[in-house]
Amino acid sequence: MANKVTGGLMKAGVLVAACIIVVRIILEQFGAPESVNNIFGVAWLYLVFPVLFALRIAASGEPGPFKALFKALLLFGVYTRLMVMASYMLAFLFKWQAPRFSLKMGGNVGPDVSALQGLLVIPVRNALIWIVMATVLGMIIGGIVLFTKRKPAPPAQA
Repeated sequence: MANKVTGGLMKAGVLVAACIIVVRIILEQFGAPESVNNIFGVAWLYLVFPVLFALRIAASGEPGPFKALFKALLLFGVYTRLMVMASYMLAFLFKWQAPRFSLKMGGNVGPDVSALQGLLVIPVRNALIWIVMATVLGMIIGGIVLFTKRKPAPPAQA
């Protein structure tokens, strides 16, 4: 679970991600243009929340801010990608035709996709790739914020 510094922000971020996922699925099912659907992607949160986490951690003065940032980003990535993974599993079961679920786009819906691939292998593979990418990108973005906002360590006493 998230720590006391980032916990509330984590909950808010996961709630926002859940809403985005639901809105995107609804838009896709009603045939909205792909340019509109792409606006409602969880991936955008991986650019915003590293900054928010880093600002909250920097303001707290918590020791080990980079470790705290890494943990927050990793958890955020896992929580959000598990929700996206569930949407891919549903897409396989209901044969949703949105482009992101097609085999050409790395999805799991198509005539040659077995149940094992569609329900487990492809969703888990995509989740792992995105968790790593979100964490690395977040550490770069959030790390820059932490570096610029970090409070200097108190001088050592002799």
